[in-house]
Amino acid sequence: MELPMNGVVLTGLELAGARLNLRRRHAHPDENEFHYRTLVEMIPDAIWISREGRVVYANPAAQRLFGAAAPEHLVGSEAIARVPPSCRHAMAQGVFADIAIAQRQPRCALQLQRLDGSLVDVEFFGCAVRFDDADSILNVAHDITSRRRHEREIEHQATHDLLTGLPNRALFLDRLGHAIRRAERHRGRLAVMFVDLDKFKNVNDTLGHAAGDELLRAISARLKLCVRDADTVARLGGDEFVLLLDHPLGDATPSTIAERVARRVGEPVPLFGHEHVVSGSIGISIYPDDGEQAEALLRHADIAMYRAKEAGRNGFRFFTHDMQSRLDARVAPEQGMHRALQRDEFVLHFQPQVDLRSGRIAGMEALLRWQSPELGLVQPLQFIPVAEESTLIDEIGHWVLDRACATLRAWIDAGVPVVPIAVNVAASQFADQALDLLVRATLERHGIEPRLLELELTESLSMVDPEASVALMHRLKATGIGMSIDDFGTGYSNLSYLKRFPVDKLKIDQSFTRGLACDPEDQSIVTAVIRMAHSLGLRTIAEGVETEGQLRLLAGQGCDEVQGFYFSRPLPGAAMVALLGGQTCMDLGPVVRGTRRRTVLLADDDPASRAAFLRLAGACGYHVLAARSLDDAYELLAGHEVGVVLAAQQPGGDSSIDFFRRIKHMHPRTVRVLLTGDTSPGNLAEAINKGAVFKFAPKPWSDDALLGVLASAFAYYEHF
Repeated sequence: MELPMNGVVLTGLELAGARLNLRRRHAHPDENEFHYRTLVEMIPDAIWISREGRVVYANPAAQRLFGAAAPEHLVGSEAIARVPPSCRHAMAQGVFADIAIAQRQPRCALQLQRLDGSLVDVEFFGCAVRFDDADSILNVAHDITSRRRHEREIEHQATHDLLTGLPNRALFLDRLGHAIRRAERHRGRLAVMFVDLDKFKNVNDTLGHAAGDELLRAISARLKLCVRDADTVARLGGDEFVLLLDHPLGDATPSTIAERVARRVGEPVPLFGHEHVVSGSIGISIYPDDGEQAEALLRHADIAMYRAKEAGRNGFRFFTHDMQSRLDARVAPEQGMHRALQRDEFVLHFQPQVDLRSGRIAGMEALLRWQSPELGLVQPLQFIPVAEESTLIDEIGHWVLDRACATLRAWIDAGVPVVPIAVNVAASQFADQALDLLVRATLERHGIEPRLLELELTESLSMVDPEASVALMHRLKATGIGMSIDDFGTGYSNLSYLKRFPVDKLKIDQSFTRGLACDPEDQSIVTAVIRMAHSLGLRTIAEGVETEGQLRLLAGQGCDEVQGFYFSRPLPGAAMVALLGGQTCMDLGPVVRGTRRRTVLLADDDPASRAAFLRLAGACGYHVLAARSLDDAYELLAGHEVGVVLAAQQPGGDSSIDFFRRIKHMHPRTVRVLLTGDTSPGNLAEAINKGAVFKFAPKPWSDDALLGVLASAFAYYEHF
């Protein structure tokens, strides 16, 4: 194929060729011949002369270009033989045969064929000359093989992913555009498949980027095995791949290939001597049903991929227009948040943090709210996840930090007795290693003492890059602020790093606080966290404290501070000022456990039974607690020193026995008595084995028999 040349080259050769009749005026013919032959043979560009279609002269450069060992290997051969077979017919009608055409032949780029059949890229031009007193054609070629190779490399780099060698986004969209036009002409169909690796970041974080790159190369090779040669596999960037399944497509083909892709991606990958497994979430869009433009099909496949992730990952979803509606619903808050920042619609609420030894407010957490004119007061769970998926979270995080410090400044100026304020740090903010500079500048701008600011860092956030986290934390600590690890226990901590973090507090996640009174595992975790924190010289604060029972259990385990609805919901600024100005304290009376040694708890959903038991046991001097349900019983046990607990066996027996099993772990000194109407040996054996029941009492009971059971149960309790 001939291409026009871009620049003027071979000007010396052109001059030589134009005058190459080997006869120069005012010079002797032999001298003329010598000078021009010397010039032609020394020039590094290939020159050969043809007459009547055959080569009659070739300079040494032409011999090297065509791979001829001697001149006779070229001289006498057909000139057209130097043209690749696919171009010979066209060239036979042109400069290689026609002198008239040669006189107006433009420079061009083409490929010539060497004697061994290989091709070489050249810049070429030809012109008519007189050679040996005969009309001939002068051919001049400049070898541009290296330049063309470099150009092809640049073109490949511009259209392919450097890591995997797969087509990149630009080339994929170009191929998709061509495929759409073919499908449109032939009324065909095609599919776009978006593949995103699940939890790929964990590989980079735990094994390093070299392992991540090796994994991406392995997945790329597997994806190519899943499709036909006519299809395209491309890498868009990161761990995102996209497949073009070109015409023809049967109805089942996209599903079949998606299943094949999921299976292949999920196979173990050997990395540094160990096998690692990842999965893929796949979204599929179909032309023309889901779009008629390349960008639309790619975007809809991307949306479907996110639905696959939401459905549990490691699967595939076809795009539906309902997905677009859901996306639009998600985009609306994002656009609204942009406007909220511009219009200053965000506000801070404040939740007190209370010291369990003094009952005084020891700090407060700044919590973001969105006061939307259209939506009202929007809670963070409705917009923060959207902000974290966009670039807005950094801007919002900076706003919260600045507004918290500005609020402290205003309260100090107004004479309010302020306490330290805690601000949550987003993952992207913490990833910015200049966070310490931002904090320092914000404190200085508002004139706030560093001791009045605390940053809350999530456990998983601080473990993404522990070494960098340690360095940044020390720089932050050097500013004089406080720091805490938030949501402790929900992430994955390396204790060797935790002891190096210069933090002041561990914050127990509310998911553990919520189950404190009824779940032995949650109680064990909370106890372990408090003891570990104290051994490291750290304070503990439990969030989500809502009941008196939770409060008492936390105080009993030595927790330092609490935060939650039990004391106060998050408050607007004015209400928080009133709370601080009034020096409001928590009533610590409920924290002190009762010292009655003859407290008995009855858990029974029958009102008549509860009333009868209250009369009977109360008349005999017992302090009686009555619970309408087992859930109520957990809370009463958390808040009182109960010596004996009686629980009526529920239908089937499992719930009350499970209740006894739990309280045996959480309140091991409490003596457990089962009230049951089934005294068969099988039922009693099962209850003993599962629930560690101390005694049984029949239901309905006789007063004397029940009082006898209570007396023996309390004797056992007081003895141990």
